[in-house]
Amino acid sequence: MQKKRNTYLAFSLTFLVLLSAALLFVKRDEPRPAIDRDYFKVIESEKLDRVVLAAASGSVDLQFKSNRWRVNDTWDADAQMIKVLFATVKQVEPRRPVAAATRDSVRSMLERNGIAVSLFAGNEKRLSFRMGGNDIKTETWFLKEGDTQPYLMTIPGYRVYVGGIFELPESGWRNKRIFDFNWRNFKSLSATYPADPRQNFDIEMQGRYFGIKNLAAADTAKLNNYLDALSLLMAERFIISRQASIDSLLAGVPLARIEIKDIASRSYQLDVYASRKSVREVVGRLGNGDVIVLGKEAVSEVVKKKDYFRVP
Repeated sequence: MQKKRNTYLAFSLTFLVLLSAALLFVKRDEPRPAIDRDYFKVIESEKLDRVVLAAASGSVDLQFKSNRWRVNDTWDADAQMIKVLFATVKQVEPRRPVAAATRDSVRSMLERNGIAVSLFAGNEKRLSFRMGGNDIKTETWFLKEGDTQPYLMTIPGYRVYVGGIFELPESGWRNKRIFDFNWRNFKSLSATYPADPRQNFDIEMQGRYFGIKNLAAADTAKLNNYLDALSLLMAERFIISRQASIDSLLAGVPLARIEIKDIASRSYQLDVYASRKSVREVVGRLGNGDVIVLGKEAVSEVVKKKDYFRVP
């Protein structure tokens, strides 16, 4: 009896192994649906001159006008962010269709909460899709306008959250350069220190070179480096929703005020507010009232007092 049982078990095991192998063979030979890698590509993407990102929280309209990109027809755009956007548009492609088990829920989420992305060349809409991702920002899904099948998207060779660039708010697209001047249009600079007025100074043209008013012997190398640092100064981000601690800080007297005028008499102003030593960021306020965050190291290059420029 035991011998017959062992023979039966051996036969059953052999049968199951052969059946599993056959099923695996059939599965491997089963044709997979072809994926059009260019399904979300725009032909001649270099001709795109407008991108609209419409979300429930607000819309961002990026448009190329007068040889520059503008944000909602109000601010100049951050050139680096525009480069990232178009690099993403050119390289992103479907990795696979969203699995049938989650397809309906993903589609519903995209239709309800996704960002509507529209790409234009002139007045022609070249591509329109809805975009969204999972909560932990590891997967990005696109749903093309008029389609019912969402796709998991990827940029070949990179492990990044593809959707991040499309989710930037209006403030994330704005040009973060503080002082829009160069050597050709710079006219004058005024730096004031409310707590130490003796360290105030003005920079102006003196003959063929810039100098500090009422300071005969100024270190020109330090002066030139200072102006270079100012011309390159960038905000790290704009503060939209302010906390009570920031409002309290802004209600006080600034540590320093820097005002630059160009040859067209346009004024660019920055107030810098003190921060705790343990914090790596500094709060600033622009002349138009915008509140920004600056890196502490960058601030240290532009908050210089009059004595700094004296020749020993």
